Amino acid sequence: MSGSATSAASVSHRFLPAERRAAALVLGAAFMLLADTSIVNVAMPSLQRDLGASVPEVQLVVAGYVVAYAVMLITGGRLGDLYGRRRMFMIGAVSFTLASLACGLAQGPGQLIAARVWQGLSASVLYPQIIATLHIAIPAVRRGRAFALLGAVVSCATIAGPIIAGLLIAADVAGLQWRPIFLINVPVGIVLIALAPRMVPAHKGLRLRLDHAGSVTVVLLLISLLVPLTIGRDQGWPLWGWLLLLCAPVLLVVFLRLESALERRGRFPLLRPGLWSDPAFRLSLALYLVYFSAVVPFFLYFSITLQYGLGYGALATAAAMAPYAVGSTVTSLWSARVVARFTAPRTLLAGCALCVVGSALMIATIGWNGSGRHLGWAMAPTMVLTGLGLGLVLGPLLNFVMARVRHDDSGAVSGALSTAQQLGSSLGVAVMGLAFFRGFHGELTDLDYPRLRTDMMLGLVVVVTAFALASALVWLIARGSRADRDGPTS
Repeated sequence: MSGSATSAASVSHRFLPAERRAAALVLGAAFMLLADTSIVNVAMPSLQRDLGASVPEVQLVVAGYVVAYAVMLITGGRLGDLYGRRRMFMIGAVSFTLASLACGLAQGPGQLIAARVWQGLSASVLYPQIIATLHIAIPAVRRGRAFALLGAVVSCATIAGPIIAGLLIAADVAGLQWRPIFLINVPVGIVLIALAPRMVPAHKGLRLRLDHAGSVTVVLLLISLLVPLTIGRDQGWPLWGWLLLLCAPVLLVVFLRLESALERRGRFPLLRPGLWSDPAFRLSLALYLVYFSAVVPFFLYFSITLQYGLGYGALATAAAMAPYAVGSTVTSLWSARVVARFTAPRTLLAGCALCVVGSALMIATIGWNGSGRHLGWAMAPTMVLTGLGLGLVLGPLLNFVMARVRHDDSGAVSGALSTAQQLGSSLGVAVMGLAFFRGFHGELTDLDYPRLRTDMMLGLVVVVTAFALASALVWLIARGSRADRDGPTS
């Protein structure tokens, strides 16, 4: 009897063929999109030389994608809820593929910046459909595994982006230098477009009207936050940046009131106010923001340290960061089993603790290695340790949040989570940049390792602090989960 029960449980946790196909396709799309967010970091020197771009223009190549992607994610997710996730997946994939082609063919900095903005807008339509499809297409008993796989893809893609870029730039395919890092998306996109009608489950959508007022307001809100955070430092923190930041809380209040009024009138808001009444949802969004404010800046500034301070090439830089992905992939693949045994809050807390310890050891390693000799190898154990923590957070947190969400809200919530990720990344880059570039106003090529070594250590203090704050948020989530489970005593 027990053997039959064990066998049945084993079968219930295996993906059915249709689920496996859907997961494979949307995870492939996720890999393409996420690799593209980090792929430019390694290509910056090559891109700058070939196009004759200034430092601000190169930074706009990155910032243009990030801002365009982030400001439309919630709207892109809600469009999937309203008009069908497969339809919006295909529209996003077609647009992203064409935008990637435009990036690869760009003849000047202005053209590349415009194409990257187009790419970001396309990604904002495509990415929320990935999380929502996993949420809808895969039953709860197997959904933890699906989100664990997505966590592994997030980890691998973040590192694989620079590695792929390094390989393509080093190979200098057909003398195209940096261009293949964008052109490689074209055949991948064509495959996604061809297979989506058969592999992404059909979804008609709610066929309700989009909340235009809410969409415009949330876009303005995110622009007021992201534009100053992404380019404010490079502009010397001008007055207009501070004025935009001051507009953000006003726009947030306006957005929340608009959504409440719309729901009272029986209309369908962009993001239901009822979601905010769940403390676990609010804390999870905050955790997503804080966590990525620690993860993303490390990759950017460590890449700058290796390339501009120690003369690493694109491929060597990417290889030096690979241990992070190795550690993260290992625990991501096992995270669903860890959650089943120890609960999601305990798993998240263990992951954050590993990240705190790993990042603190990074500071010690850089401090000990004064010359920078073999720094990539010296940092490998600490990056594996931090990566192990990352893998215990990404998938379990996604599954924890999405398990509390109605199916007709899955797209909008997917967009909200992805927005928190992008907002946290931009906030982390800005805050760590204050420590990293303190008092520096020259070109990146003017930086030397002794200065970068000190800057990297100061920046990692910011990273450790963010991971510690994430641990505190997990503790609050765990306390709330215990209260929900225990219920009233009378």
